[in-house]
Amino acid sequence: MNQIAITTHPNIALIKYWGKRNEQLFLPTKSSLSIGLDALSTKTTISLSSFGHDIITINGVPAEERHAQPVLDFLKFFRNNFAHGACPGWSLCVHTTNSFPTAAGLASSASGFAALALGLDKFFNLELSGQELSILARQGSGSACRSLFGGFVLWNRGQEIDGSDSFAAPLYPTQHWPTLRVIIVIVAQEAKKISSRIAMKNSIATSPIYNKWVQDSEQRLVLMCQAIEHKNFDLVGQLAEEDCLGMHATMHTSTPAVNFWSPVTHNIMQLVTILRTKHNIACYFTIDAGPNIKILCQEADVQKILLHINTTPGVECIVSGVAGAPKSESDELCGVARI
Repeated sequence: MNQIAITTHPNIALIKYWGKRNEQLFLPTKSSLSIGLDALSTKTTISLSSFGHDIITINGVPAEERHAQPVLDFLKFFRNNFAHGACPGWSLCVHTTNSFPTAAGLASSASGFAALALGLDKFFNLELSGQELSILARQGSGSACRSLFGGFVLWNRGQEIDGSDSFAAPLYPTQHWPTLRVIIVIVAQEAKKISSRIAMKNSIATSPIYNKWVQDSEQRLVLMCQAIEHKNFDLVGQLAEEDCLGMHATMHTSTPAVNFWSPVTHNIMQLVTILRTKHNIACYFTIDAGPNIKILCQEADVQKILLHINTTPGVECIVSGVAGAPKSESDELCGVARI
């Protein structure tokens, strides 16, 4: 195969992943649950390099070192653990294009490394299982293991020291909740000043409330699974908002404190609360490590929410449903079929 192209979707965690218990193996301190965003996508194309070394581009230009190095490290891990001697001395061209801002708290690393893991599997005809793919993708970005699958995805923390039982798997398919929507509110396009990896380590090492958040979040996960099963939207929203605020509280109480929110982030958060409490519109927010906000709602309320959000200067809104499985260039579903 001369070239393979994979399209994946970023995911938004309803119950967050924030922190590793093992930095080398990317093992999380707790389990997490996410949905993919079908309105956002990453396309990664893989081919052999004729330059004698790996070439990494993002959105058509050579990747900056801080973005390229994790990919190079991932390729090294893949060569050592999964390639099994295929094409000795090979190097690759990895070209990635995102339909949304990169490294801005919109999970571009999740979709990017999921696409890379799936692409490498296909390029070298490895036919890895869904569990193996998940463990591979996890080595690039923890949350990438959740972007391998469509619908609602659970990443199990696992207990084993070697990480062999820490992988993601589908919980419910996309069709389980066809009216669920996420309004992605982009308030900033630029890359964040501190990476999630650094901020996570900071929270674990210095936040006095980190361990309590982990305990509370694990309890919320049980309730979240039940709420999704019964399509209890208000409970899903409440749990997601609580978990998000708890995660960011661990950053705000770290030393030094990390705050990804902008004044516009605060304004949108307040507006969502007002819409819910004063206008009786069922909507809730969640935010990953960045300033951009995702508003959970039902399809019937989208336009009412947009009428209010669009009055905020400088924001861009994208309405998304729950994403399906990744696709290869030939539009074949990949990843989920082999779990």
